[in-house]
Amino acid sequence: MLLKTQAATEIAQFLAHHPTPEQIVAFHPSSLVAERAYELIQADRDGLLTEEERKELDSYLVIEYLMGLIKLEAHRQLRQLAS
Repeated sequence: MLLKTQAATEIAQFLAHHPTPEQIVAFHPSSLVAERAYELIQADRDGLLTEEERKELDSYLVIEYLMGLIKLEAHRQLRQLAS
């Protein structure tokens, strides 16, 4: 479960530093996380995921969804500040 652990660690470390809304919007996972996610998505499309890889991908997708919600809120805050 490298992807889930690495992605969660990166996000936790990022959020622990109290990022600004601009920094949140600009956040991207490391190349290690992005490459592993791509590999799992490709394997899923090809129907080649093992059960363990399925769990790894599902966990990552939950983490990615939550980060998307955080980014959405950061965008909302930036719009409020601009008006």
